[in-house]
Amino acid sequence: MTKQPSMEEIIKNFQNGEFIFLHDDDSRENETDIMLAAQHVTPKKINQMRQLGGGLLCVAISPDIGSKLKLPYMWEILLQTNSPSLNPLVNTSRNKNQRSTHSITFNNRTLGGATDTQRSDTISSLHKLCENYTENDNFYNDFHSMFESPGHLQMLIGSPGLLGSREGHTELSLFLCEVSNLTPIVIMCEILDDQSFKEKSVNDSKSLAKENNITFIEAGTILDYYKSNC
Repeated sequence: MTKQPSMEEIIKNFQNGEFIFLHDDDSRENETDIMLAAQHVTPKKINQMRQLGGGLLCVAISPDIGSKLKLPYMWEILLQTNSPSLNPLVNTSRNKNQRSTHSITFNNRTLGGATDTQRSDTISSLHKLCENYTENDNFYNDFHSMFESPGHLQMLIGSPGLLGSREGHTELSLFLCEVSNLTPIVIMCEILDDQSFKEKSVNDSKSLAKENNITFIEAGTILDYYKSNC
C-alpha cells in the first residue's frame, strides 16, 4: 500500500503552489480532481490542469465569500425562476447537503474569451479582490463591477460549515485552504480517462501523479485531520 503523505507535507506543498491530486471516496463520485490554490494561478498552470485533468475547470470559493457576495447555488436559481421548464430540473428529493455546489459561470468583464491566459487573469483578479475581503466595505460592489455572468469559468460555493455538512471535493479543498492559511479560493478539474471516456481510475490517477511528481491523497487523510483537530 502506498504511504499517504502527512497533512504537514500536503499543507506545505499546497502553500508552495504545487498541484494536488485528491480522490474523494468510493461512496461518492469515486473521482480524482487536480487542485491548485488560486493565488498560484498562471496561464501555464491552467494549461497543465486542462492537459492532466480534461474535465470541467471550476473555481471554488468559501461559503463566507459566497454569502458576502449574495451568490446562490444554481439549484436555488432554478427553483426561484418562474419557468415551468426549469423548476422540475432540480432533484428536490436529494438532501440539500448532497446537492451540487455549482453556482454561476463568470469572467472578468474585460475578458470574454476562454483562453488559458484569460481564465488565469479572471482567477487572479478574483483572488486579489478576495485577499482582504473581510476588511473591504465595498467588496460586494467591487465584485459586481469587475465580473459578469455567464462567463468562461464555473464557480462552486462551499457548503456552510464545510466538512461539517458535506464531504465533497469543494469542501475538502476549501478546508485545505483554511488549514494552510490561504485565501479560500481553489481551482479544480476532474481527471478523466481518454480510453474509457469516464473518470480515470484511482490506480491510473496515482500513476499519473507519480509520473508528474504530484502529491496524491485520499479524502480520508483530510477528513481524519478535520475530525482530530476541529
